[in-house]
Amino acid sequence: MKIHSIEVLPVRLPLRSVVTLSRGVSRTIEEGKQIAMVKMTADDGTVGWGEAGPSRRWSAETTHSTYTTIKHYLAPVLIGRDPFDIAGLHAAMNMEMAPGFDPGQPIAKGAVDMAAHDLICKKLGINLQTWLGSKLTDRIELSYLVSAPDPEATGKVVEQGLSEGFRAFKLKVGHDPSVDVENVRVAMEIAKGCIVWPDANQGYDLDQALRAAQGFEKLGVELFEQPIPMTDIYGLKKLLTSTSMNISLDEAAMGLPFVVDLLRRGAVEGLVCKVQKVGGIHYARQLCELARNAGIKLIGSGLMDAPIGFAASVHVFAAFGIDYPADLNGPQHLAGDYLKTPLPMDGQAALVPLAPGLGCDIDEDRVRGALHLAL
Repeated sequence: MKIHSIEVLPVRLPLRSVVTLSRGVSRTIEEGKQIAMVKMTADDGTVGWGEAGPSRRWSAETTHSTYTTIKHYLAPVLIGRDPFDIAGLHAAMNMEMAPGFDPGQPIAKGAVDMAAHDLICKKLGINLQTWLGSKLTDRIELSYLVSAPDPEATGKVVEQGLSEGFRAFKLKVGHDPSVDVENVRVAMEIAKGCIVWPDANQGYDLDQALRAAQGFEKLGVELFEQPIPMTDIYGLKKLLTSTSMNISLDEAAMGLPFVVDLLRRGAVEGLVCKVQKVGGIHYARQLCELARNAGIKLIGSGLMDAPIGFAASVHVFAAFGIDYPADLNGPQHLAGDYLKTPLPMDGQAALVPLAPGLGCDIDEDRVRGALHLAL
């Protein structure tokens, strides 16, 4: 079997709410959730789907860059190749878009990677988790994302999440440490008995992070996500020795060579796996295996994923038995999608899809029609 064609389809999905990161709003309501969908077709007619859903406030990639990267650079070098040779596909893509600290346009490459995995698993008649060779769990508990400017607003968002059945809450911080600590205090008070943790998205400098960590630790917080810039290795080591909280790295966990270097330097004790961020399923499984073998904490997250990215994450996280609630908040924020039938859920837990491939039943007419985004 060979790859016959790779098509890139830009799509806009409506949002019901926005997320504010330390750098500003991730995506506006007007922008919507913009993605570049990838349709990979084999010479026998088997089809696989992937998607790239970047946020310019979180990484250097955009909808436009992922679209042009896939269309003009990645797709041409993969036509005629064997989709089962996943490592070979990545080697070819890496010759076109060179890796650096990250795999080199990882979200664009991740979309192609997802499509290839979807295609080969459909060809074999198995779901992705079976291909990954591990079934440690069949469900992933989801967390509720809280992005609010003050304690009063934070309380209202947490109450909404509780009313919907969530038992875990991730708070966006990285602004004023004193306000952030108070927001977390309010969240923990309202959501007693629930898991609550802050995520700064690199928003603090070291001094701010140390002050925030001191406040969070006094509240009983157990995990603090990406407090400072990923390149501040001195600061990361300083934080690790200054608090008993687990300092888990998200933006710093993009490229495997950089993660290995952090391990060698003793600058990491927790990793956040985002399938799109690391360049797709191929690298995500390597990151998860590295974390498990190194004995460090592993949690799962996403990029406000639409269903394809969401499903890929659920398969990977379940295969590696991630039991910390995952920040896969696409269902919380998206007001519509491109599926004919919804992905399986049990309350606020995502179930591993059992259908072949990623398990997404794509409404292609809707993708090419009502949801089409003109770039």
